Amino acid sequence: MDAFHSPDLSVTAAPGLVDRMFQGIFYLAYRLHLVWTFLFRPECHGVWVAVWCRGEILLIKNTYRNTITLPGGGIDRGEVAEQAAMRELLEEVGIESAPGDLRLWGQYLSHVEYKRDHINLFELELPQRPEIRLDNREVAWADICRPEQALSLALFPALRTYLEDKMAGLRSGPEPADGASPA
Repeated sequence: MDAFHSPDLSVTAAPGLVDRMFQGIFYLAYRLHLVWTFLFRPECHGVWVAVWCRGEILLIKNTYRNTITLPGGGIDRGEVAEQAAMRELLEEVGIESAPGDLRLWGQYLSHVEYKRDHINLFELELPQRPEIRLDNREVAWADICRPEQALSLALFPALRTYLEDKMAGLRSGPEPADGASPA
């Protein structure tokens, strides 16, 4: 366990049998999704939410990926990006937000997973650490840490670019980095 991943800050729960079954389904579905995106190279539009609290950021780990990321996902038909961000934040970590709470930071273009993924990155600033509720099916781990600490982790490339941009005071990165670029 890393120095900043103390048991009182990191959120995990022992999965039950049903949770393990869902994790297996997510893992298999993700692998099939990678095959589909490899064959068809789609263009996608999604959202991420960077939840900040006193200079620290909320990170999550999906059960089906090897990298750490932010709460987020695809934009459903008929949804606008802010609605999708609010929905994903509630579904993945149990944090409720209202229209206007989220601020669009910018867009990143990720070429990871064989697709052109346009990520609308929103920020949510909270005055205190939120209560995090994981479903333990799609998301099995969450932690809040300083961005400098986060950069030492196995981050999804677009998240690494965002944190580097944020720390440098930029709104979008100057050049593509590891499959991620500003849109």
